[in-house]
Amino acid sequence: MPLVPIQRLTSLTTNVVTAANGAAAFALALSGAAPNVVNVGNAPGIWPELRKFDNDNTVFAAAPDPQAVWSQAAFIPGETHGFAAASITIPLTVGIINDFLIALTVFSDNAVIANIQAFSPLGISLFPVPGLGVNLTAGSLDPNTGLTTDIAPPYNWQKVRFYSIPASLGLISVALSVRFIFTFQVTNYFTTGAVNTAGLSFAADIYQSSLL
Repeated sequence: MPLVPIQRLTSLTTNVVTAANGAAAFALALSGAAPNVVNVGNAPGIWPELRKFDNDNTVFAAAPDPQAVWSQAAFIPGETHGFAAASITIPLTVGIINDFLIALTVFSDNAVIANIQAFSPLGISLFPVPGLGVNLTAGSLDPNTGLTTDIAPPYNWQKVRFYSIPASLGLISVALSVRFIFTFQVTNYFTTGAVNTAGLSFAADIYQSSLL
């Protein structure tokens, strides 16, 4: 079956929530809590920026480029925060196997654990969904890593991570819908440098199978 583009979810101050850890941020996103992050932009002036192609010819072209977000404007070395964002609510088709494809791209300063989960709007888990619910790691969350092993280029903040996964919710026999919750736990390393900024940016493209 062909795949239909559903949404490009990008990190913005209008859709990301933050909390003390990933689990708390996930709970906020699932409950529909108001966004509470700040846009730190390209804070040190040397971060890679996630940007669409100038001539993006997909239906996602109108989606804003990701912002680099953080919990507060003042950076604190060694801190860890959780972040989360929810996709739009996507109706599922009764009587067929509902398949999705999700492509995720993430930048973090310095390290991140990312997770994608599928939930109904009522907060009911739609597991088991093979491939989802897995902690995707990009560096160690130990803030001392910036003083021990992550001390030479390419630093972990120079690495943009990407991941794609097919997600099948199986044969749906009752009218349901789904939201995908994207959760991140990010650590800002201790460093010996004078500048120690922190941030997270991401883009997630969601496609759904179609009978057309």
